[in-house]
Amino acid sequence: MRDWSASLRRFIAEFRRRRVVRVAIAYLIFSWLLVQIADATFEPMGLPPWSSRLLIVLLAIGFLLACVLSWIYDIQPSGIERTLPLPDDPAPPEAAPPVKILDASVAILPFADLSEAHDQDYFCDGLAEEILNALAKVRGLHVASRTASFRFRGGGMAPSEIGRQLNVAAIMEGSVRKVGDRVRVTAQLVDASNGFHLWSDNFDRKLADIFGIQEEIASNVVNAVRPALLQSGPAFDLRKNAPRDMRAYEYYLRGRQFGVRITAESQKQAPVMFRHAIEIDPEYAQAWAGLADSLCELMLWRMVHRDVALDEARAAAQRALELDPGLAEAHVAMGHALMIGGDIEGATASFEHAIKLDPELYVAYYYYARLCYTQGRYSRAVDLFEAAHRAKPDEFQALSLAVGAADAAGDEQRKKRIAIEGLACASHQAQIDPENARAHYMTASLMQHLGVGDRGQSQMDYALRIRPDDFDVLYNGACFYALEGRTDEALDLLGRAIDSGQGALEWIEHDSDFRSLQGHPKFEQIKARLRQKR
Repeated sequence: MRDWSASLRRFIAEFRRRRVVRVAIAYLIFSWLLVQIADATFEPMGLPPWSSRLLIVLLAIGFLLACVLSWIYDIQPSGIERTLPLPDDPAPPEAAPPVKILDASVAILPFADLSEAHDQDYFCDGLAEEILNALAKVRGLHVASRTASFRFRGGGMAPSEIGRQLNVAAIMEGSVRKVGDRVRVTAQLVDASNGFHLWSDNFDRKLADIFGIQEEIASNVVNAVRPALLQSGPAFDLRKNAPRDMRAYEYYLRGRQFGVRITAESQKQAPVMFRHAIEIDPEYAQAWAGLADSLCELMLWRMVHRDVALDEARAAAQRALELDPGLAEAHVAMGHALMIGGDIEGATASFEHAIKLDPELYVAYYYYARLCYTQGRYSRAVDLFEAAHRAKPDEFQALSLAVGAADAAGDEQRKKRIAIEGLACASHQAQIDPENARAHYMTASLMQHLGVGDRGQSQMDYALRIRPDDFDVLYNGACFYALEGRTDEALDLLGRAIDSGQGALEWIEHDSDFRSLQGHPKFEQIKARLRQKR
């Protein structure tokens, strides 16, 4: 009886997800209008009496067809697509439990730009991201990730729907207006269940006090949800890393904004912005750390040669440490630069020190995990990728990489557990953000690791269709087909990925997804090409 009940609930949920009811209602309204028009026009037009009955029969047949088609197909931004089944269909007993909205949970939306020229999106995003990062370190408070929250830019959706999609109880939104050296920030915290304000305030101050504004907003968010947290609010100190000149901060924010974008063109602009920040304020430690990290990412993915950028990255990381030895990001930057340069012991020490300074710093765990993976220390990489996920619970990238590390370590039980958790995160993101190719190809890859790769084929196809020339999509497509045993297709996509000018030899050599390709002449040729370009 319990199984029958669960199956019924699941069928109803699937019925609603596929929008069958919506289509049925729309069809019935349309049919009623046609019948009314026929009743008024068929007789004056001289049509036989049975014409009205024929129309009703045809509409009834059409109703059944419409319901069936709405079950099978859905309208996506790229056109009509076959509706994907729920990702946990293949193994119901192992599927992730239904998401329960936590009382102490919040999403920070990007602030709206009300400046006259509407050219402050980087500043608005940076303000929201600083608040988000501060709140993410509050123990017991669940904060939706930047990737998930920033999708709801523009305020076009009701807080209740945003709360439902992000599984949070409260939504924080606001606006920014900059005029000269002054800034006006409006912020409000809304109860996602009823739309009522939990807190709101206006801040009209000098631009230099933006860090104080961020602290006040973060504190008020915590105070609003404190009954759920059952603990005293933390003491935020966002001013400690403030630059001397706010112009440097604005370039720093631009650098961070370019760095989180996926395209190669935007990533290449990140170090340019950090250099501008340093020119204005040579003692801005975070800008030096940002410069080092952005250069390391370009070198890692072969967007710039190591001979050109490695010395600058090391010098930037060293300068950040000299300016602020207690800045965890500076130690991460040094670890990053040492890793790229091949100093494994030095990089390990830097990452571990960064974690001691800031146990909630996502990039410290994430970059350290990547280092361990490329050194074949797979079990340690899994630990670190999972720690990175705990620092940013809604970020599924770390979990997906943890699955590959667990697979390489031969830990099937751990791999399966992490893959189920990662699939829940990635598939949810793919549903709420159809244009997020990374969510789609990660969903496909995780299904492959769970033994239901055929269910992920449409997800992989969709990612390749919307971003057919991007390195990350091609690379992960190669992983998907390699796991499927479709060697020719895997090698074709991997070759195209390397042709784009990107790719890390150390990663490809240790990627367990390519286990079936080892020794294949074309795979060895690809690795040889990468060795020549190091």
